[in-house]
Amino acid sequence: MHRKWSKEAIGLEIVSMYESGENLNYSNMATNNLPLLRAATRYFGTWEAAVTFAGLDYNTIRRYKSWTRERIIARIQELHEQGADLSWRNVCLNIDPQLAAAATKKSHFGSWREALESAGLDYDAIRRYREWDDDRVLTMVKEFHANGVELNAKNVESEDITLITAARRRFDSWHEALTAAGLDYRDIVQRAPFKRGLGRGQNLRQGPRDKSIA
Repeated sequence: MHRKWSKEAIGLEIVSMYESGENLNYSNMATNNLPLLRAATRYFGTWEAAVTFAGLDYNTIRRYKSWTRERIIARIQELHEQGADLSWRNVCLNIDPQLAAAATKKSHFGSWREALESAGLDYDAIRRYREWDDDRVLTMVKEFHANGVELNAKNVESEDITLITAARRRFDSWHEALTAAGLDYRDIVQRAPFKRGLGRGQNLRQGPRDKSIA
């Protein structure tokens, strides 16, 4: 049955294909979806104009390469290093729908869990990212502080990478999260080395003072 096209229908179809992880570059469309390509060029003049109308970056579409297991892993690791929320829902709906679709294909990993674990990430920790909100971040920061955990970024990364990643995502930086929790960032950064230095100084001063009293 011949489909009736319009600019709106073409735009919706392009978006739907994009969110399903389809390859939208020109050569692939010419091979696998010629009716849509022809309709797009008829209504918009060029495929690029149709993709732009759909709200997508044509330069990104043009550079699209076929997904491989290696490329999927590299992309997941890249996003993780950027502190992105890699929960399935967020990747599928917001960050990279093409990555999500490619990773879960049976020919690649079959599931998002398997893709994350193949990239060396903890699926259960990633899954919990979506549960973080501002209040939970601040509650955990205060709890760590009350328990005497050193709250410099390096130590928190080793204690709970999930917390610091969520804090940076929701407050822009670890510094801002600590401030929002009512803590002095400078004091936290300087506290441990300052105390150690002070302790050594006191011991050095106490030696002569005790000796003179004796």
